[in-house]
Amino acid sequence: MSEFDVAADLNLAAGALRGLVDDEDRFRAWYDAFLAGDADSYRRILGKASALEHEDLLCGWLCSKECVRLCWRLCGPPRIDRIPEPRELAEVIVRLTSDEELLERLVQPVLELDPRAWQSLVNELELRPFCHLICHWVCRVYCRLRCERLDDTDGVLSRHLVDELAGAGPAIAALVADEAGFAEVSKAALAGRCELVKSVFDRLGLADRCRWICEFFCSWRCVRVCITLCRPFQVTEMDLSLTEAYEFGQAISRLSEQPEALAAVADAVEREDVDRFASLVKELGLERFCVQLCHWVCSWHCTLLCRCVCTPVLQPWFTHVGHFDIYADIDSGTGLTNKGLSFSGLYFNGGPGFAFQDCLELRGYCPAASPIDGTAMRYRFVLAGTSTPITGSRVCQVDAGSRVVSWPQNLSGVAGAANVSTFQTIAIAGAPTAEKPPPAPGDPWYGPDIHTLVPDPDGWVVVDPASISGGFTTLLGFDTTDDVPGGMPTSANPAGQTASPAPSGQDLGIVFEATRVAGPTSPPDHSNTLARVHISNWRELNLLDIQQFHGAGAGACSPITSALDVDYTADHEVMAAWSVAITSASPSAPGTVAGGTVPRGGFGTDHENTTGWQPCSYTASLSTRAALTTGLIDNQGYTTSKTFCTTGRG
Repeated sequence: MSEFDVAADLNLAAGALRGLVDDEDRFRAWYDAFLAGDADSYRRILGKASALEHEDLLCGWLCSKECVRLCWRLCGPPRIDRIPEPRELAEVIVRLTSDEELLERLVQPVLELDPRAWQSLVNELELRPFCHLICHWVCRVYCRLRCERLDDTDGVLSRHLVDELAGAGPAIAALVADEAGFAEVSKAALAGRCELVKSVFDRLGLADRCRWICEFFCSWRCVRVCITLCRPFQVTEMDLSLTEAYEFGQAISRLSEQPEALAAVADAVEREDVDRFASLVKELGLERFCVQLCHWVCSWHCTLLCRCVCTPVLQPWFTHVGHFDIYADIDSGTGLTNKGLSFSGLYFNGGPGFAFQDCLELRGYCPAASPIDGTAMRYRFVLAGTSTPITGSRVCQVDAGSRVVSWPQNLSGVAGAANVSTFQTIAIAGAPTAEKPPPAPGDPWYGPDIHTLVPDPDGWVVVDPASISGGFTTLLGFDTTDDVPGGMPTSANPAGQTASPAPSGQDLGIVFEATRVAGPTSPPDHSNTLARVHISNWRELNLLDIQQFHGAGAGACSPITSALDVDYTADHEVMAAWSVAITSASPSAPGTVAGGTVPRGGFGTDHENTTGWQPCSYTASLSTRAALTTGLIDNQGYTTSKTFCTTGRG
């Protein structure tokens, strides 16, 4: 069996496909969006199919299918008499990628789906035995870039296929030049064992070229394995239409109800067991999909292998408060934001000059395994200049990621007897929450509750080793109201006079510490600090009154005759905007009569001669908005209003 849980991922992908193949038009639109690199449409369709959380798995399925379609279209059926060895293929790739013109001619037919141009190049360079091997290598790199593009909400492809292949060429060339090293890497890579491959890569100093080399060997292996496994079916022709792709998707989606069969298929591909694979293909009625099925299973195993082998060594680090980089976006002198950012929820861009409030989402990265020795990791946050950890009531709940758990299968709302891999949300909170046990077979089905991690009394959070991302990037929620109180301010003075008192917030520093569970805490293995962040949890002081409502015989129902005096006080240490307005359906209303955009606001009395005003109902309002943000959501302010009517007579 593979060291990776390939079968679990395949089952999740098959289940996610069900929401796409239940509507052929939706499936075709999704496939077309993939081919066009249209990230917005691609993600919107996945959202409608409730499949966005499985985007990675589904893009892997699409890639495997599209590479089979592409390479059959460009090359025709593969040769089955002799498959060139990895070193032979590597020498051809070095030749193609070292010549700029040849590389352009290699890429253009793939991007423009031009079989004639591809065949011209293959025939000219006498590459017929290598046709499928070269095509699948190019397509694998293309698909990685395409999936990265579709996963980016900006839809920006950071690197062109030509540039990526040009980078891969020298990496492969350097390995070809080391005959003994090539043989060692080839043996390890084709064995498909992560730690073995990683140890060889590390010993030969290939870490910076890891991805390109791993993709090269993986693409070669999958072509060889799938030619071998599907030889009994003598696949010489293939329907390359989207209708066939849709039917393949339907067939795979039905396998989500047979997790044991998918596991057996994955095992047969991994073991290169021709007889077992052929038997399974026949049992499942997938003879005409043999090549696609094999490439899907093999390519996903390769994806997992390359991710494992080429995992970058990332140091634990505290990087952001919400969307704001702790060093680039927060002024070290004031603790306020130094720029505005464009994110949903930052209604006023969160800056510049914004203070922070309420629950702050502290972001960064802490891996499950230590970059020092691979053992379990933990982390915490401490208030700078103190020994006070952020724990207990100082913690507000945040989602830290997801993990995969074994859970009863959902059979049309009823819990099945078999368990399948299911995503469970991981949260970090100040207090534990109970988790319901799985439903019994035959009972109404429900999904797993949120799995809650609680910092210990010293603030330490142990990274869940089952996290699907290999660590946490959302690290903690910091409820700042414990240390910097606030709320709705009051004033000893009435509206129209200066605020008394005029409350302000407080500067805090936040220290991040990460260390091995069995390692040192003083000093920790890793640490960095946000030296100053200004916290203000006070709302705006917003006082409004009408003088004519007070005095002997006067009240809020008394009509205004010849004069109107509106008292107002607007105050906050980071007031962004305030305004006093008098509005009405009547054209007599003057509109905005006072306002400003500087701290701390303003106060005073607006006097209006109402003798000539039309009799009508009017509203006096004071709107205030302080420059406050959580880093994710901006304060939108609030408005106080008073209504009155006027007779229009002196």
